[in-house]
Amino acid sequence: MSEHLKIVVPGYEGRAAQVAAGSRIRITDLEGCQIGDLFVMARADVAEAVSPAVTRLETFNLFPRVGQQFFSTRHRLMLSFLEDTSPGFHDMSFAPCDREFYRALGCDAPHPNCRDNFFRALSGIGLQRDSPPDPLNLFQNTVPDERGEYVAGVSQSVAGDHVEFRAEMDLVIVLTACSADLDIQGKAPIGGCSSPLGIDIFGVP
Repeated sequence: MSEHLKIVVPGYEGRAAQVAAGSRIRITDLEGCQIGDLFVMARADVAEAVSPAVTRLETFNLFPRVGQQFFSTRHRLMLSFLEDTSPGFHDMSFAPCDREFYRALGCDAPHPNCRDNFFRALSGIGLQRDSPPDPLNLFQNTVPDERGEYVAGVSQSVAGDHVEFRAEMDLVIVLTACSADLDIQGKAPIGGCSSPLGIDIFGVP
């Protein structure tokens, strides 16, 4: 019987897990309208990570979609996109939100953010990196207009929507529930409050 690991990522927080090659990784928006930053690294060396830039070079595709594969900074296959029950809005362009991002939006006090939550989650399983890799921004609705300028939109996922991937090598993943609870371009990307996400890891039989 295959193993099944279930993790809940609370709003404004992050969680990390180790994933064996061949396992399936399901990310679920538990309450709806929540962006999740998914960071994917090689378990043998967390300095190697999924690179959205290299992935775009390999696939010539701006946004993730079912059937796509994701490649590392060393051009090695790390992840395959198997299933998507959401409306299909995801992003491979934006860095994780950080303190400077929220400061620019007018927050005087430190604001919860995906960069800090990445480091906290990774250290929670005894690992560290000097900087976070660029994430896959699941359920993030930021589509460029005809001038190539990004337009902020509200996440279109609803409660229970999920995406599923297959690990193509032994991995370490970190998932953060994005903290972007402020208006951006007059829109509330996550509906005004960060909410929980689910991680299900189905091991190889």
